[in-house]
Amino acid sequence: MNEVLSFMETLEDNRQQWKIEHKLKDIVVVVLVATLANCDDWVEMELWAEANEKLLKRYVPLTNGIP
Repeated sequence: MNEVLSFMETLEDNRQQWKIEHKLKDIVVVVLVATLANCDDWVEMELWAEANEKLLKRYVPLTNGIP
């Protein structure tokens, strides 16, 4: 997991900075881990992330909550 997190630090974020609420790394980690947990859509990913927020925070800070 540390290798994946290190790689994500190198990703270029081309979003408009003034619109950003969540770090790209936070979004990618939540989507990746929720997908591995067999979530099929955005609603399931959000529900899973909310139920497992403590686990996710071990890897990413989620400063502004669940993306």
